[in-house]
Amino acid sequence: MIAATALAVAAVPPAARAQATTDSLLDRAARAVTAARTMTASFEQSLTNPDIRQTTVSRGTFTQQGPARFAFRFTEPNGDAIVADGAALWVYLPSSARGQVLKLPIAQGRQLDLITQLLTAPRTSYAIANAPGETLDGNGVAVVQLTPKLANAPFVRATLWLDTATAVVRQIEATEVSGLIRRIHFRDIRVDVPVAPGTLAFAVPAGVRVVDAGGLLGGRPPLTR
Repeated sequence: MIAATALAVAAVPPAARAQATTDSLLDRAARAVTAARTMTASFEQSLTNPDIRQTTVSRGTFTQQGPARFAFRFTEPNGDAIVADGAALWVYLPSSARGQVLKLPIAQGRQLDLITQLLTAPRTSYAIANAPGETLDGNGVAVVQLTPKLANAPFVRATLWLDTATAVVRQIEATEVSGLIRRIHFRDIRVDVPVAPGTLAFAVPAGVRVVDAGGLLGGRPPLTR
């Protein structure tokens, strides 16, 4: 029986075995998002504008709890924050727009909520291709390329770096419709940990004006971060 099983496995083409492994990793990662598990990490984000060949790098801490609840709290630039509290998306960038915070409908944060976007029914929503595996921060990762099947997706292509042991997202990149390339590299990742009160909520600082920008941005959040 063991020999027969080994022969059956050997008969499966390598590409098919790699695809089956990728599908399993995607399914595990998708279940984690659906189950509203928490994830906290430090992050480094690069935004590349290919038209002017310019890349901007920022850093900070990231927290996610299921779909539509996430927070990017920046240490570089210090004090900037992008928070989705489940009801609204708050964009507070005192480094470039002092004295105001934008409040947007939660649906307008789709292109920033990449983990939810890419891991909600990924095998149904995207055409999936495997790239050669890599090592990232000492961890083996599967590199998965996703192309949206629907025309109204907030990006034209994306790549996930999934930890082969835990299915945790260690890096993510998306090319947005505008051409902007957003890459987020996560470090010090922890899952299923308690989230401190207030982490996934935004408290408007004293003296800061709230700008309800739902109808001002053509359905897209600002891309300065």
